[in-house]
Amino acid sequence: MIDRALIELNKTEGIKGSMVVGKDGLVIASQLPGNIDAELVGAMASASFGAAERTAAELGMGNLEQTMIEGEHGKVLMVDAGEGILVVLADAKVNLGLIRITMKRTAEKIKAMF
Repeated sequence: MIDRALIELNKTEGIKGSMVVGKDGLVIASQLPGNIDAELVGAMASASFGAAERTAAELGMGNLEQTMIEGEHGKVLMVDAGEGILVVLADAKVNLGLIRITMKRTAEKIKAMF
């Protein structure tokens, strides 16, 4: 079920791959390109999201909803998906609004699956 949601999400223009990782860093589902180590990306995404959660809490910003890492050649977006984190790898020049809306809808579907 989660894989099907990720396959649908990956049809969004500019998305190169996606995954759901537990907050403990274990991969729940992955639809990443074959040249990417899903286990490694999952562990790093979990650590990054956890640090952002603690930062948001420390600054009194409430619950973290989304975080993004932006590099020269692409972006990594992470959204809270209940028991997991929805991680998306995207091209550098993408329509972030469309991706965020699509991610939010997918995260709600994933939350309902847990």
